[in-house]
Formats: sequence, C-alpha cells, structure tokens
Amino acid sequence: MFIYWIQLIVCLLSYINIIHAYKVGTGIADITGPCAQIMFMGYAELGQTGEGIRQRIWARAYIVADDQDDTKRIVFVNTETQSMGDIVKKRVIQSLQKQYGKSLYTEQNVMLSSTHSHSGPGGYLQQALYELSVLGWIEETTQPMVQGIVQAIARAHDSVQPGKLHLAVDELLDTNINRSGASYLMNPLEERKQYKYNVDKNMTVLGFHSSAGEPLGLISWFAVHGVSVNNTNRLINGDNKGYAAYVTDRKINPHGTLSGKGKFVAAFAQSNEGDVSPNTLGSFCTGTTISCDGSKNDKCPTGSSCNGRGPGWKTSDYESNRIIGQQQSDKALELYEKQENQLNGIIDSRSKLFDISKMVINGTKKLCRPAMGYAFAAGTTDGPALTTLGFYQNMTHGTLGWDIVKDILRTPTKEQTDCQQPKPILLDTGEITIPNPWQPTILEIQLFRLGDVFIASTPSELTTMSGRRLRRAIKSRLNSRGIQVQDVIYSGPANGYASYCATYEEYQKQRYEGASTPYGPHTLSAYIETFNELVDAMANGSPASSVPLPDYTNQAFNLSPPKIADFKPITHQFGDIVTDVVVKPNGYSSGQTVSASFVAGNPRNNLMLDKTYLTVERYMPSSTSTKTNTNADSSWVVIRTDNDWDTRFNWKRNQVLLGRSTAIIEWDVDDTVEAGTYRLGYFGHHQSILKKRVTAHHGYSTPFEVQ
Repeated sequence: MFIYWIQLIVCLLSYINIIHAYKVGTGIADITGPCAQIMFMGYAELGQTGEGIRQRIWARAYIVADDQDDTKRIVFVNTETQSMGDIVKKRVIQSLQKQYGKSLYTEQNVMLSSTHSHSGPGGYLQQALYELSVLGWIEETTQPMVQGIVQAIARAHDSVQPGKLHLAVDELLDTNINRSGASYLMNPLEERKQYKYNVDKNMTVLGFHSSAGEPLGLISWFAVHGVSVNNTNRLINGDNKGYAAYVTDRKINPHGTLSGKGKFVAAFAQSNEGDVSPNTLGSFCTGTTISCDGSKNDKCPTGSSCNGRGPGWKTSDYESNRIIGQQQSDKALELYEKQENQLNGIIDSRSKLFDISKMVINGTKKLCRPAMGYAFAAGTTDGPALTTLGFYQNMTHGTLGWDIVKDILRTPTKEQTDCQQPKPILLDTGEITIPNPWQPTILEIQLFRLGDVFIASTPSELTTMSGRRLRRAIKSRLNSRGIQVQDVIYSGPANGYASYCATYEEYQKQRYEGASTPYGPHTLSAYIETFNELVDAMANGSPASSVPLPDYTNQAFNLSPPKIADFKPITHQFGDIVTDVVVKPNGYSSGQTVSASFVAGNPRNNLMLDKTYLTVERYMPSSTSTKTNTNADSSWVVIRTDNDWDTRFNWKRNQVLLGRSTAIIEWDVDDTVEAGTYRLGYFGHHQSILKKRVTAHHGYSTPFEVQ
C-alpha cells in the first residue's frame, strides 16, 4: 500500500509538472510608411505608386510566456505587408536586444509573418529581383516598418499578464477559390481524395483572454491571397485581411475608441495561399462572360485579359475586399467567442537559416540555384502581367525571340537548365550577382510550440497541397518522436521572402506558381527535410544549426523619386482650402460623399505614424473628449481618421517643377452616422528649399450638416 501511494504521488507531481499556465500580451503599432511616390509591392505593376491612404497598415504582436519561467516565451507578429524582409527581422532583433538584453528576444522565438497584401509600399526586400519590382531598397519604407514592429512588440511586452489561450477550427466557405485548378489536379488522385476541397477552407483561431476572462485579442489563420484590391489601386490599405482586422477591432474594443484601436488586438494571418484567390466568382475575359484561366490554349479576345472577379466586382474591387474581409471577421469572432479547447503545455521555439540551393534530397534530388520561368512573366488571373507580349501560364517551353532577349541578361548554364526542368528559364536569378543576388538562397524556417499546437513558417508562398504536405510531414515527425500533436498551423510568408513553393507535380504544369518556385521541382521536399531537423532539435532540447544571413543593403540601389521642396501658390498658405465642401441646404445623407481639398506638402515629409493626415470631426459643445489639436475648439471631436474604411486621403502633385501639390479628403456618409454638424480636417508637413526644414500645417473645411 505504501508503494502504491508513492507511485500515485509521483504521477500527480508529473501531471502537475506538464501543466503550464501562460502569461500573454498583445500590442499594435503603425508601419504604414510613405504613402506617396513609392511603388507598391506585389503586382510589380510599373507606375503603381502610392497616392494616399485608404487604411493604414499595422504590425500586431502577441507574446506567450510560461507563467513559471518568464524567459520561456514566443513572439508572433503579423504585418499587413506583401512579405517580410530578412533584414527587417535582423534589425528588429537587434533593436529588441538593445532594449531587453540578448536572451529574451532572439531569432529563435520571434516570428514575423505577413498577410501578403499587395497594397503597401515596397522597398524592404534586399534581393535585386524584388528591388527592381519597386525600384529599389527604400529606407523610407524599411525604417518605419522596423520601428513599428519593435513598438508593437514593446507594447505587447508591457501588457503581459496571466492569461488563457483557446484554439478553435471551422470551415469558412465562399471566401476563397483555387486560381490554378489545373495544377492542383496534377497531384495524385489518392492524395486529393483525402480532402473535400481544392483549397483549405478551415479557419484556425487562437484566442487570447486575461485570467479573468477579459478579451485581449485573436490570431486567425486562413488561406486567401491579399489581392482583393487590384493593380490599379493607388491608396495604401491592408487588403481583405487588413479590413477584417479593422472591423474586428472596432467591434470588440470599447464603443467610441478611435479607429477601433484599443486593448483588444485582432490579427488575420496568412496561410498556404499560393494558389488561392479571393476572387470567388472565377476568372473571365474582361468585358465578356467568357471564362478563362490565363493559359496559352485559353486566350481572351483581342483587347481583353483574363481577370478574377470578386463577389462585389460589379460595384468595385473595394467592395469585394470589404465582403471577403467581413466574412473572415465574422467567422473569427464566432470561433473566438466559443472559448473551447484551452491550451496548456510546453512553450518552445526553433529557427534555422540554411542554403536551400545546396541541398540534395535522398542523395539524388538536387535543389537548384534560383530561377524564374516564362509563366512568371504572365502573372496570374488576380493580376495579369505581360500576356500581350506572348507570355502565358503553363509555358513549358520558351520562345525563340524571348530566349534571345533573356540570354542578353544571362544565359543559364546546362547544369541550371537541367536542374530546373521542365521550367523554361526566363530569368536566371541564381546566376546573376549584379548589383547583388537577384533572389535569396539563405532561407529561414521556424517552428513554435504551444503545448500540443505547433506553428510553422517559411518565407515562401506555399500552394494548397504544399501546405498540406508540409503540415502532415511535421505532424508525422513529431509523433515519431513521441510528441502528441493537436494541430500544426502554417503561417507565412514569414521572416523573409522566397516567392512560391509548388508541389513536384504542380511544378510540371508550369503555371504561375510553378514558374515562380525558384529552387526547382524539389523545393517542398527540401523544406520538409529541413523541418525534420527542427523537430528533432526541439525533441532533443538542442539548438538547430544555422548559417549566417548575408546583408547586401550596402550594394542596393534606389530609383524612387527624390523628395523635393514644397511650394505653395502665391495667394495661399499651406493648409488653405482649394476646393471647399459643398454645403447642402438639406445636409448630407447616407450614400453621399463629402470632399474638400487643401494646399499640401508631400506626405513623405512626415509619415504620421500612429497619427493621421485627415480627420472627420463632429461638433459636440458639451463633450470633454480629446481635442483635435491644441489650437482647435474643444467642441470639435474626432470621429474618423485616415485609418477608417469610409475615408480617403488622396495626394496629387499638381505641378512637378513648381513643387505644388493638393490633398483631397473624402468621407463616405453611411447610415451609422448620427445627424449633426461636421467638418473635414487635413494635417500635413512641407519642406523648405533652403534649410530643408519640415514644418507642420493644417486646415479645416467649412462645417456641414448630416441629416
């Protein structure tokens, strides 16, 4: 009997030891960057430069720490960007270690994941191919991104408190489709039979609450491309996931919180979206009802191109964006409110930097120096590119004319050509090193553990089946090491950018995703083998080996327009009204737009991080709310900023040589707006020609009524 009690006590102590209570923290910060004159990252559409803001873009940070050992923690950051720069992460870690020491936040336990929005400024990727797509390495974009990410993590750090985590998973329909169904069908039938859909329809939500049950935030993972807003857009925004985060924050945070920002922080993270589109109605030749897929044998009539259509396409791409974002928000809140499946257990993390181009799988499958295929130049149905020049999806052979042209830049070696088969190489990015390497070969993968839930990341855009295989492989490896797994979540692109990762079978089709898989047909196998190393290191309690990350930013170029001095008309001051609000006798009503324009300076003079270029203000003489600014009447209360979906900040350079520009403020009135007196406000900065001093200015419209 005595031995029985001893055994029982040992078992109880062992059970107590594996129960890990958590401390959690959330934080958010602005990373918008320059909203004018800088090219957007994603579509590589020459001339798609910023002209203002539809909504600001944000970094949202989440910290989970062991309640008993505060040094055991992980940091997940979601950024509303096309991808994440490896140098951005390096600088973030350096800044964090200056503030908190060398051991608390490291490359191992900080994951920077992106939503893959195509509507934000570029310039934060150090390889030449990506620099060319946005005209350079741009510190104006990179520095506020680093600053904002660090600020978001610092705010999460300062808010860490005892808390609870819950995980929930459910289907979300009518929100994504496969834009390369023909490639998906290349995968083995038996494998496809394991799944109901040709894209992942599951949304996974990790919910954060205080120990008292107060809502603190959520992270939602759902696979859908950030291309609801098309390549004609010139206003910064976070696409469908940015909108989802915005409306979720506004709904949960206390009523009246400006722009929805408060203690509750919602992130809508990306998953294996490589072949997944938000344009759920399918693809059609523009101006027709002819369906298409962008392939060579499926041409559109002359003057028409193959474009995806979102659910609100008849109204605008912005309306499609709103619908897809709202559906993600609604499902995430439904899952969050269930508070089922509370997590507990070990917190752990591993990351590994490795040279993918030097890998050999099973002694025979060689990885390649990076290269991009002909179909890469065709673009996708979400953003067609050079289709009028003879490029199509599913090109497994080059053309004589383009072969001559591309060989002027670089003729691929026979080894490279053989390695990349059946990809016809258009850009031999791995063998061009001027002015710096055109694509990375040193990549980072990462694995987080929260009890029996794991979060894996790569810098690539994984296709649907690539993501499924990777998750299955990680789970199988964990189980083989005696580790029970509830779920493996894939998040990315994270910690860098390496274009796409298609399966071996999809690669043979050479649609856009396969043509944009840089390292050859065995790229996915290389990722899986390297994750096996991470799993083994985690199971053994040992570090994973890594190679150094190269920094080429001192070799980078910047061809974006320089900032020049601002000038005002002789008869006006900066901030003066150019075109005032039209004051209507009966006031404005739902469905109408109010606008005014002002003499402006270049918004690049001050990025206004965590601030705003515009306000919509309501006259409320009895209010004690925060003033618009120190010189304003305290009766005017800010109800909208440039982060709100129903406002637009537009900037136009009227006269380039004279340095004159205009800011146009717009506000769409809807049925949620209360009757009252309102005005529009503009806040900017101008730079002088002699001292290059930046000076603030502002202006207000004439008050107007809303009925």
